[in-house]
Amino acid sequence: LPFTSVGGDTANAYFAEGIQDEILTRLAKIGDLKVISRTSTLRYKSNPENLVEIAKQLGVAHILEGSVQKSGDRVRINVQLINAQTDTHLWAETYDRTLTDVFAVESEVAQRVADSLRAQLTGREKATLTTKPTENAAAYDAYLRGLAVVASNRESIEAFTSAADFFDAAIRLDPKFALAYAEVADCYALLNWYVEPPPPEAWEKAKRAALLAVESDPDLGEAHSSLGFVRLHYDRDWEDAERQLRTAIQLKPG
Repeated sequence: LPFTSVGGDTANAYFAEGIQDEILTRLAKIGDLKVISRTSTLRYKSNPENLVEIAKQLGVAHILEGSVQKSGDRVRINVQLINAQTDTHLWAETYDRTLTDVFAVESEVAQRVADSLRAQLTGREKATLTTKPTENAAAYDAYLRGLAVVASNRESIEAFTSAADFFDAAIRLDPKFALAYAEVADCYALLNWYVEPPPPEAWEKAKRAALLAVESDPDLGEAHSSLGFVRLHYDRDWEDAERQLRTAIQLKPG
């Protein structure tokens, strides 16, 4: 479920959303787990009263919820995994870390969920859980801000271009940030769906970013998904579109 931003600072809400999204992304790469998408859970709040009913609506047996408090370069993350059928905790943990150590928390939470649910991880999946998308904390912060913009409004040219600006800022700070390239590609590709008429060169910008995403990290499922979308709807290259999308499914089964 969406993580709560503690402290009443709306300016840091993007950070809580981003932490939840990154943990979810890591869990979705574990083939043994069925993970509900962030889009489907947005309408719910964390720590709800009607947990059993929400679980029925989503078709899940367990719910992960949490809260994030950010103050300067310090972060406190509370996470709990709940058996929705019995409304009992499988485990709960509090992490007090610096911004540069947030990636380790995301990996550890995903690993704890997998262990608690007895998921069998392949060697590739174990390696993926511990992979850092970037070593640059400022680049990661810009990336999270972009994710928050997209989540807040997916149907306006302003939302997609503003989000792309954040992702571009992340790329300037870390030119090898494959996830940011994939998000840039998705922003420009989706402009062609949600905005009429689409801005000039949107598809070309999407294609360029998608190719750079795959080049930066060939093992990133999101990169192949972005490129597959471009191949399908812009290049009309059915063969490579299928190849890219099947690769994305293999790398990120959820």
